[in-house]
Amino acid sequence: MDTLQRSHASPASRIQGVVVACLLGITAFLHGQVPSDPYASWDQSLTLSSTNPFSRMEPFEATYCLGWEGMEAGSVELKISEGSTPERLAIMASGGPNEWVHKLWNYHANYYGEADSRGEVPSWFHMDESVARGSIYSDALFSTNAVYFCHRLTSEEKPWWYTPLPGVRDLFASMLFIRSQPLRDRDHLMLTIFPDQNPYLVDLNVEGRETLTILGKKTPAIRFSIRIRTIQTMGEHRGKIARHKKFHSGRVWMSDDSRRLPLKAEVDVFIGSVFAELKKISPTL
Repeated sequence: MDTLQRSHASPASRIQGVVVACLLGITAFLHGQVPSDPYASWDQSLTLSSTNPFSRMEPFEATYCLGWEGMEAGSVELKISEGSTPERLAIMASGGPNEWVHKLWNYHANYYGEADSRGEVPSWFHMDESVARGSIYSDALFSTNAVYFCHRLTSEEKPWWYTPLPGVRDLFASMLFIRSQPLRDRDHLMLTIFPDQNPYLVDLNVEGRETLTILGKKTPAIRFSIRIRTIQTMGEHRGKIARHKKFHSGRVWMSDDSRRLPLKAEVDVFIGSVFAELKKISPTL
């Protein structure tokens, strides 16, 4: 990561910073000053944009319950709407633990962002998190093969970071990119995803089709298995990937229809099995 000292940058200056950093990278390339590719062992395996992408996602509003070891523990309210241009979509999400869990874990998050309807960059997100020790702000802007971000407590002074990274996307853009793919049985997808502070190399395998009961209705679904690995972006080990210390395995289901909506997710982590499942949606399934 390369630091840019802009702890209170405005949205305009954030975008300017991304543009400047990209121009510096192009200038270095033209002068033959770009070092060998530290990500060469895996960056050519990243999934490319589809030549015949799936139809764009239509706006919807939904509620997902969150849980641990089979018990409901919280919820997320999600709204996907039209973006600032006809080619883009916007996301608003808000959630946290329910009342009894909140007594043990004081947490709430609001998330906003925008991306191309097929998950192409540029994209951005802003997240506000309330935790026991205060409020945390996260901002990120994504350009081609780079992310410009800041994550800090409101009481902290921290710089913005510019990190060149092949194929990097935020969570929302990644979801849109995945659903744009053909998603044939046994297809393999590999993406670089930056959800908040650290980037991950994510492998998804399309394991096949099955039927879930969602909102009391039999719903055809595409089932994915997931593997997550961490990516080193600094120091002598830059470009190396390693096993995620807390993530063990995961499964995700997306509706196998014209909407391709996220239906359910199960993740095995160091504290057990956590899940998210669709509980309410408009327009209805």
